[in-house]
Amino acid sequence: MNMFDKIFRKKRDASEPQNGNEKYIYSSQSQLTRDEAQHYWEKMAQKLIVGAINSVDYTAERIFILISFDEKDPTIDIFFQMNGQLRMWNDLDNEAHKKVISNSIVNQAPNMVKQINCIYNSVDMTRLAYAQVQYEFESKAWYLHDITEGSIEAQLEKEPAFLKWFDDVSKSIDTLSLDGKHRITWGPFKPEC
Repeated sequence: MNMFDKIFRKKRDASEPQNGNEKYIYSSQSQLTRDEAQHYWEKMAQKLIVGAINSVDYTAERIFILISFDEKDPTIDIFFQMNGQLRMWNDLDNEAHKKVISNSIVNQAPNMVKQINCIYNSVDMTRLAYAQVQYEFESKAWYLHDITEGSIEAQLEKEPAFLKWFDDVSKSIDTLSLDGKHRITWGPFKPEC
């Protein structure tokens, strides 16, 4: 069973026994390792993908997410490929989709950023400045790109860099099939060599 089959499967009854490997809980009293902290962040990124897929009723072909870990202005920005076209989440036609995205994903940025920063601090890892997530519905492939505070890309201004990424992706999507299992450009957050 692959990772997304596990995420999308039917919720089990509370009386069913739980596999210890499926349980992953962070507590301020437990001491995580660096690998566990990274794994926790990856699980949270997967939940973002699931939330984004659900928020548009599985109508997106691809999903692109940028998270800014700036404690003063934490944000989650999302754009979708739908019917071959890229659309910012707040430009979607369906008002119900926009409301779900705003309430269930975008507004959760401060809590998520605070939690990940706390976990990274607890294991003395360099904090994230940005993170990018890509998901392709047909192949179920997903990609995560972390930009740490120590990297040169961390100095990018979020809004212009996000818009540049959107433009770069719009130039790339026509050349890649929807079931190709290939990540698309990270834009200015990771210049291609």
